[in-house]
Amino acid sequence: MTPMFTLFPRRWSQWLLFLFGPIFLATYFGLLSWEPVEEAITQFTMQPPGLARGEGLLGLVSLLLLTPLVGVVALFLLLFVWVVLAGILGPFGRMLGLPDWAFFLLVASVSAGLVYANSGAWLPWSLQAFERIASAYLILLL
Repeated sequence: MTPMFTLFPRRWSQWLLFLFGPIFLATYFGLLSWEPVEEAITQFTMQPPGLARGEGLLGLVSLLLLTPLVGVVALFLLLFVWVVLAGILGPFGRMLGLPDWAFFLLVASVSAGLVYANSGAWLPWSLQAFERIASAYLILLL
């Protein structure tokens, strides 16, 4: 006998997407920005070398600890988009007689093409992020 009401009817992956998806979207649309990080790095350069080194080390260790979490969220978001696309476009693939693996390759190649076509939107932002990380490494090393 199954209960009529359950408090958590969904899987844990859906709850993770529900919790971390809005954070990712807020970052993507610019509601959360890198400006405080940039200001902190410029303050590091104006402080005495010993103090800047310690704070740079703390910042880099924090970055290295949080990067895998961001990667997992990005992976879940990509898989979620692929599942939605497969659910929407799946019947059309079956009408064409494509096997599932060929349909998956088609969806993945189309999404890779879209990412490449929109590289003007995300590439400058990611290059700025890498520049900030590199400047933090230079502060730490020098």
